[in-house]
Amino acid sequence: MSIRLVTIIVAGVVLAFQWPLFQAWRAAAKLTEFYREMSSARFGNARESIDEAIRLWPSNARYYTWRAYCTSQSFLPQCPRKARSGGTGTFDRNAIEDAIQDYRRSLDLNPRDAVAHHNLAWLEHVMGNDSEAERDWRRAIELDPATAVFYLSYGMFLEEAGKLDEAWAQYEMAIALTPSILDSPFFVRFRSRSPQGSDSTVSHSIAALEGRIAGGRDPILEARLGKLYLYIGKLDRAAELLNDAGQQLPNLPLVWVNLGELQAKQGHLQQAVDCYKKAIVLDAALSDPYERMGEIKFQNGERREAADDFKLAVQRWQRATPITAAHNNRLYTGPRQLIDDLLPTTLVWYTTPCAASEAWQGLAQLFPQNQDFDRRSRACEQLPSPHEFRDF
Repeated sequence: MSIRLVTIIVAGVVLAFQWPLFQAWRAAAKLTEFYREMSSARFGNARESIDEAIRLWPSNARYYTWRAYCTSQSFLPQCPRKARSGGTGTFDRNAIEDAIQDYRRSLDLNPRDAVAHHNLAWLEHVMGNDSEAERDWRRAIELDPATAVFYLSYGMFLEEAGKLDEAWAQYEMAIALTPSILDSPFFVRFRSRSPQGSDSTVSHSIAALEGRIAGGRDPILEARLGKLYLYIGKLDRAAELLNDAGQQLPNLPLVWVNLGELQAKQGHLQQAVDCYKKAIVLDAALSDPYERMGEIKFQNGERREAADDFKLAVQRWQRATPITAAHNNRLYTGPRQLIDDLLPTTLVWYTTPCAASEAWQGLAQLFPQNQDFDRRSRACEQLPSPHEFRDF
C-alpha cells in the first residue's frame, strides 16, 4: 500500500471522527443566531436558524424545545377557551400540534427536562387533552420540585377546572418556595377573586415553614417566613426572622428588600433606603428597591432623584430574569439561556413581583403633562392572565 493511499485513509478516518464535532459547532453557531433573533422578536428568522441547528445536530433535545417555543410565539397569551368553543381569537391547531410534537421529540431524547414537560402541559391543555396535561405538570414538579412557577401553572389549571382545594395546595407550595409571589400580579388577582382562598394559602404556607424551622436555624427558611409575616402585618416576628437571616447570610438581596419594607412600615425611612441600597449592591437587576426608594424620595420632595429611581424600577422590571434559566443551565451545556421559555409568554411577568405600575404612577405624578406615564400606570394590572379568571 502506497504512502499516499495510507495518508488518504488516515485523513478520512480523522475527518469521520471530527465531522460530528464540526456539525455540533455549526449547530451551536446557529443557536446563537436563534437567541439573537428571538430577543429581537424576529420569529421568522429565528425559526430558520433553529431549523438549521436541528438539521446539523438532530439528536440535541434542547433544539426541539426551542423550536416549539419559537412556534408558540404566535399563540394567544391566554388559554383560548372561547376560541376552542368557536368564539373569536387566534387558534391555529396545526401550529400547536407542531409545537407539541417538538416538545415530545425533545422528551424522547431527554425525558428529564422539566421545562419541556411544563410547556407541553400548557399546549395539551389548550388542545383539550387535560389528562395528558395534568400528567406532564405533575412530572415537571416531580423532576424539579424547587421551581415555584410549576406549582402556579398546575394550580391555575386546577382552579380553572373548579378544583379549588387542590389549586390552593399548589399555590401554598409555590408561596412557601418563593414568597415574593405575594407581590406579583398573579397573587393580587388571586386575592381579588378569592380573599378567603388567598388568606388560607398564606396561613398554610406560614404553618408549613414554621414546622420546618422548629428547633433549628435556617436562614433561607427564616427569610421566606419573615416575608410572609411582613405581609400579614406581624412586624415583630418578621423583624426577628429577617434580621437573623440577614446576620447569617448577609448576601441575600431579598432579605434587605424586606427589611427595607419593614423599616418603612415602622417609619424609619432613611434606614429603609439603606436596606434598599444594600439589596441593589447584591442584585442590581431588582426593580422593587428602586421603586420603593423613589416613593420615599418623592415624599421627601426629592423629585429629580425620585424620577430617576422610578425609571430604573421600570427598566429592571422589563428585563426580568427568566425564571427557568438556572434550571436549563444545569441541564445543558453551551451558551447560557438568554431568553425565557415558559408558556404563555407573559408568565414571567405575571408571577413575579411587579413594581412597574407604582413606578409609572410616581412618574405620572411627577410629570402630569406626560400622558404616556399615566397610560402605563396599570402595566401590571393589564398583563394577561394565563386563564380567564375574573380579574379587576
